[in-house]
Amino acid sequence: MNKINKVSLRIFICFTLVSAVIAVILLCINFVCYAYILSDSDGESPKKLLTQVSENIVHTDSGFELKKDILPQDYWCILIDGEGKVIWSCNKPEDIPESYSLNDVARFTHWFLNDYPVYVRTEDYGLFVLGLPKNAVGKYEMVYSMYWFSSLPKRILIILLINLCFAAVLSFIFGIGLYGRLRILTEGITNLRSEKHVNLPEKGIFREISANINAASDAIERKNEILAARDRARINWISGISHDIRTPLSVIMGYSEALSESDELSAESRSKAETIKCQSVKIKKLIEDLNLISSLEYDMQPSKKVVLRLCPLIRRIVTDIINSGLSENFEIELKLQDEKAAVLADESLLERAIFNLITNSIRHNSFGCKIIISEYTKSRTLHLDISDNGKGVPQNVIENITKIPKSSHGLGLPMAYRIIHVHGGVMKVQNKNGFLINIELPTE
Repeated sequence: MNKINKVSLRIFICFTLVSAVIAVILLCINFVCYAYILSDSDGESPKKLLTQVSENIVHTDSGFELKKDILPQDYWCILIDGEGKVIWSCNKPEDIPESYSLNDVARFTHWFLNDYPVYVRTEDYGLFVLGLPKNAVGKYEMVYSMYWFSSLPKRILIILLINLCFAAVLSFIFGIGLYGRLRILTEGITNLRSEKHVNLPEKGIFREISANINAASDAIERKNEILAARDRARINWISGISHDIRTPLSVIMGYSEALSESDELSAESRSKAETIKCQSVKIKKLIEDLNLISSLEYDMQPSKKVVLRLCPLIRRIVTDIINSGLSENFEIELKLQDEKAAVLADESLLERAIFNLITNSIRHNSFGCKIIISEYTKSRTLHLDISDNGKGVPQNVIENITKIPKSSHGLGLPMAYRIIHVHGGVMKVQNKNGFLINIELPTE
């Protein structure tokens, strides 16, 4: 499962669990609401009224008497003695009898007396009966065993689990569609980050997000087309200018070389001609670097790759550097261990990279240094280390080795880095008792 599907699945699982938890919470709230609905909080409860009546009734010589009026309107109350006779009453309706048999008492104790809802309370001196207005209370007989009460927590837990399962199933069913839309959306965002073309279906709850992603993809494509056209124009312009400069530069180099070797000129004139030739060579190298940077800046691959043995190439480069008038203050030592090691590379590009790295040590150590070039192979990888015991290079140069500078100054290291990179290699640099360069290239 790829990363996109994992993200979508994680969102879907969270959605399902949250939905299930919300369902259980709602169920608990419904239990509380159900209990509230079953409660009767309209005024004082009949049992409480009966308690107040029994506490406020007194026995006098003329019978029983209620000390204060505590019965609500339309409520009535009677007191029945042990023989079934009413010995005291308050607000008693006319259709309520004055005496009762044992069967009568048994019938109305939990139900109704002549359609009046009644509640009873026993005292030593009789049975109190509190009557409410007709149709004021509905009574239903609900009898539960003690086993029912003891097993109530277990049954509530089972109900909660059943509700949780149903909530999870329903959330899963409804979440399948959400998961599909999220997966498409996350794939579109990933493709957008990679600047690939994105065309998401603009429907459903994410239609606005999909439309914005599609619009962003179109904008990126238009921008990339403009940038590509500008880069092509830039490369073509640089190539054209380089080609136009190359011909007159060749003439200047040819004539300056001829004049520097002519016996008809004075020594001073020949020296000036030699200076012209040297500066022309620098201009030519700058033009070649400009063309090379123009190609490498966009990671263009080398077009002339051949199987190349590295040791002979290194010797040739070092020989050219020494023969070009290298100061005696510099010493170059070669430690080449694998003469047969070969890489698939563009010879001119790789030669330029190694040349730049060696001359970098010469350029940064004007008072001289020792340069050691080591070559060996390990695990089908060619290792090339170039080190010197000089003063090293500034830290900001090391930190920006992957960036092409805006001027011709400091091109050597970034250019070498790009050349090694487009050959599938790795280049690392550091200041370590001087300057150290480690290069790794795949062998053939």
